[in-house]
Parts: sequence; C-alpha cells; structure tokens
Amino acid sequence: MMKRALTFIAALAFAVAAFAIPSRPSPARLVNDLAGTFTSRQAEELERVLVAFDDSTSNQIAVVTVKDLEGYEPAEYATRIGLEWGVGSEKFDNGIVILVKPKDNTAGKVFIAIGYGLEGAIPDAYAKRIINEVMIPHFRNDDYYGGVSEACKVLMRLASGEISELREDEFDADDAGAIAGAVVTLIILIFVFVLITQNGGDNTGSGSHRGGRTIYTGPIITSGRIYGGGSSFGGGFGGFGGGSFGGGGAGGSW
Repeated sequence: MMKRALTFIAALAFAVAAFAIPSRPSPARLVNDLAGTFTSRQAEELERVLVAFDDSTSNQIAVVTVKDLEGYEPAEYATRIGLEWGVGSEKFDNGIVILVKPKDNTAGKVFIAIGYGLEGAIPDAYAKRIINEVMIPHFRNDDYYGGVSEACKVLMRLASGEISELREDEFDADDAGAIAGAVVTLIILIFVFVLITQNGGDNTGSGSHRGGRTIYTGPIITSGRIYGGGSSFGGGFGGFGGGSFGGGGAGGSW
C-alpha cells in the first residue's frame, strides 16, 4: 500500500511539473518569446538564423522566454522543456535550450540546457562563460535580443565544431568573424548585382523572379559562417526530433 502511495505521489508531482512547462508550440518554432521581450522583427530574424543552422547541421537551438518560472529552478525548467518538446534529434541528442526569465520585480534568470550529444562540445563551464560574459551584460541594459543573439552565435560555432574551445579572446575574435562575414556578404551581393545586370530581363540567374521582383535565394550568413539556403518563400522549421537531456548546462541571474 505504501509503495503504491509513493508511486502515485511521484506521478502526481511529475504531472504538476509538466503542467507548468509551456506546451510544445504548434506550429513548431525555435524562438518562443512567451515573455514578449523581442520585437516581431527580432523574433523572425533569430528564427531564420536558427532554422538555417538546424537545416545545415541538424543541431537545434530553442529559445524560450517566460514571465514566471512557476517556482521551479531554471535548470529544471529548461531541461524539462528540452525533454518534453524533444529539442534536437533522437539519434544525436543534439539540442540546446536557452531559457530566459526577464528581470521585473524579481531577479532575472537564464539557463542554457545542453543535450546529451553536445555536452562534449559545450561543457558546463563554456555555457557559464557565455552567460556571464555575453548574455548578462546585454540583459542588464534590457537588451534581451542582443544577449540571446550573441549567445547563439557562440553556441552555433561550438556545436558545429567551428571552434573547440573558448579562448580568453574568443568573444573579441567573434567580432572579427562578424567583420569577415560582412565582407563575404558584400562580395556575394556584388556578384548577384552583376548577374542581375548582365541578365537584364531574362528569367535566369542566381535569383528567382516573382511579380517583377528578383528574389535572392542564397544562403544566410552569420558570424562569418554560411548557414542554410533555399528560397525566401518557405523553408520553415520542420519540427523537433525527440532529443534527450541529462541536466547539462549552466545558469545565472542578474
């Protein structure tokens, strides 16, 4: 009888915890700004970058902002989102959840939960540095988009193997990477402009023509790295893949 009672209590506690976690978004999205911290344009831009990263590497980064943690610790809340939503692929467990509870009359909280498959590439110490050195400085100035966006850039480089360690100058080096990316972008735009000029009114070239407008269908470029591609119409997030989490990651407050 006692064993059954304990089992029932455990199941009830799990159900209560699950109830506090936001339901998996439908339609599926990687950026879920439930606290309303981003503008619609910022959310859409971040979504495009993360979808392109998912398409090109299969690694998934889910960004979730909430107004209240419902009494739960950020680590538990973020890990539960990763598990219940299935962030990352079932085969590789390569998901990341960035959870942000903005500062209001209570302290701001942030946690980066790392899926099993990425714990080697992004150890807890790296997640902690990203929070302390990249995110919280932005958050203290109420720049939530800047903090999350910059964190995603570093996490993408680590998850994709572009960098394997965070050096003391890594975040400065990221600025250099952004400059390099801008140069590459400029070269591509010049190339596209030349093609459009040469082709004139033809329907051939690197773009597609719709309603008399030429739509560039090249890749998305961020921090000096090229992610994704495909048409400007469509190519949205295909959904979470059933990834698993074991509690890896780090958090912080401000």
